[in-house]
Amino acid sequence: MTAPPLTEVHPEVWLLDVDQFGAPRQGGVYILPGEPAALVEAGTSLARDRILAALAHLGIARDDVGWIFLTHIHLDHAGGAGGLLQELPKARAVVHARGARHLVDPARLVASVREAVRDRFPLYGTMDPVPEGRLHVAQDGEAFPGGRFRLRAVDAPGHAPHHLCYFADGENLLFTGDAVGLYLEGTLLPSTVPPSFDLEASLATLHRLADLDPRLLLFTHFGPGSPDLLSQYARLLPAWVERVRRLWRSQVAEEELAASVVADAAREGLIPPGPARGDLAMAVRGVLGYLRHREGTA
Repeated sequence: MTAPPLTEVHPEVWLLDVDQFGAPRQGGVYILPGEPAALVEAGTSLARDRILAALAHLGIARDDVGWIFLTHIHLDHAGGAGGLLQELPKARAVVHARGARHLVDPARLVASVREAVRDRFPLYGTMDPVPEGRLHVAQDGEAFPGGRFRLRAVDAPGHAPHHLCYFADGENLLFTGDAVGLYLEGTLLPSTVPPSFDLEASLATLHRLADLDPRLLLFTHFGPGSPDLLSQYARLLPAWVERVRRLWRSQVAEEELAASVVADAAREGLIPPGPARGDLAMAVRGVLGYLRHREGTA
């Protein structure tokens, strides 16, 4: 059997490439060996067997996994949680209070994702319900043992109101989820997806994360990055919103507007190889929702 695509990005922190959306280096799950062992993110339901194989490869018994730390409930981060919990009998999923009910009954969440991602929906898999007793609703600042680390939940709204980051005290590792955007092939990209992107909340979150003084950012999409990406993203987000706002004011149709913004970004060399065009088109739609809400036209 081929070894899982694992990389040790920090001592006792393994990044598993889950081949998200059918492409390498687009999405990952972090594995923390120890007592208890832990996962940061669950990927989509399509990643389950790859995650279980990686645990076996690292010598981690399924009974030894105590936590699945979910940054938020979007399907590329939490869609696999229900299926994984069926295989990891002692694990519980950690989630923001505003996301918990959608994991117990994911019907509305799945419908929202289907509307947001459109023809890319088959790449997101399915979502099994999570039994309420297998959930732990995290409080801001609450600490958990995970691997050899103490992980602290950090409320991090902006990308979504139910977003958490996790900070490894002592090591100053920050698991960013989507709060600091996408970091693909060395390029930082906006993650401003519908339905709940909020620019002001995102910028406040970035300021709060910078105050933690992280030494290493660990992106779900994808891999390790330097702390200066926090300030880079704080500059990128307003510029990105303004880029969309300019065309929105010209009353261009939504699909034409999204295509135009993505084409401009490609011409300027802002998009790395891979499926980032689809991500950016969705990010344009998220900004449009934010702008309509701000203008009272939603």
